[in-house]
Amino acid sequence: MTPAALVFVVVTAIGIVTLVLVRALRPDRQARGLTELGVLLAAYGAVYGPVGAGLVTLNEIDPDLSHLPPFVAGALMGASLAILVVGGIGLAMGLALWVLRRPVELPSKRLGARWFLLLVVAFAVLFGVAMPVFGTMEDRSAVFAWVFTGLFYIVFWLAHSFLLPWLTFLRSPRLAESPESGGLQSWVDEVMARQGKRPAPVRVHEGGLVNAFVLWGIRKPWLLVGEGLLKALSPHEVRAVLAHEIAHIVRGDHVRLLFSGVAWALAITVCSQLVIVPLFAADRPALAIAAITVCNTLYFVALGVMMRRVEHATDLLAVDLLGGRGEPLASALEKMALVKRASAKQKGMTHPSVQNRVEAIRAVSEGSG
Repeated sequence: MTPAALVFVVVTAIGIVTLVLVRALRPDRQARGLTELGVLLAAYGAVYGPVGAGLVTLNEIDPDLSHLPPFVAGALMGASLAILVVGGIGLAMGLALWVLRRPVELPSKRLGARWFLLLVVAFAVLFGVAMPVFGTMEDRSAVFAWVFTGLFYIVFWLAHSFLLPWLTFLRSPRLAESPESGGLQSWVDEVMARQGKRPAPVRVHEGGLVNAFVLWGIRKPWLLVGEGLLKALSPHEVRAVLAHEIAHIVRGDHVRLLFSGVAWALAITVCSQLVIVPLFAADRPALAIAAITVCNTLYFVALGVMMRRVEHATDLLAVDLLGGRGEPLASALEKMALVKRASAKQKGMTHPSVQNRVEAIRAVSEGSG
């Protein structure tokens, strides 16, 4: 084993030991601040340590792929990048949430696996088609590296945040206009009309999902509500949760998310070409992996700060949409935390703590005293 590979093995061991210790020593789910940052860094170390060791080993073997057709070579590159980036980030975030005892907000594990496979296939095809085009350009090495890196990260963000969710729930059943639904779709349309927005269809995710999301579709946004949410909450509480999601649409939070993702893509592209690639070229893979870890960690920390502020502002707008009556939203948040067995005092990666949200909602609600 080479010294560089040994460094990655040590990093992996430190990351795993750190994660195990934090999970064992913080059973109260109240880890915050530097502990959260330490958990995220340790999770990246545990995931990207083996990746770094594999890259070092692959570099020593130095396989010759020049004989492959351009499409196949590009497809291999795209699939490899998708696996490293999508799989690495997803696994690291999952490990961090597991250590902090927080739920993974996915409709289902099968859905998460499907998204991952779709992204891998999509980028294999994208890079396979684009490789022959860039292969004919002059100064191919510089243009290819910059354009392909930026293209990969930007398209990855757009596909993961917008296109894949839209395709996944395209055939989800619409909320039936029946007495059992309490006229929920009509109420949503009425609220959207009052805000000067087009109607947003409400679709139901069949299963135990106790949550609701905005799906930023191709032409107009949708609202997705989990069947578990409809069963766990009262009609007034379900309306309050949907009012929160409508507030996201009214505020245009998808634009903020889009800009933050593009900024991340551009930042990591610059970091890759000016820092990470030169470090690998200088045979310093450990520093290169450290740079990737720091870049992604800083982005997720910044995203968390931004999204927590967005959630607070959205809660306040939701109260306004509910006519100043915020109690149903406060009650819904408390019930959702109880069903998910989540601590009301613990903030999430992108959400404030339920306790802070409820206090802020009740402070601005009519009749709160």
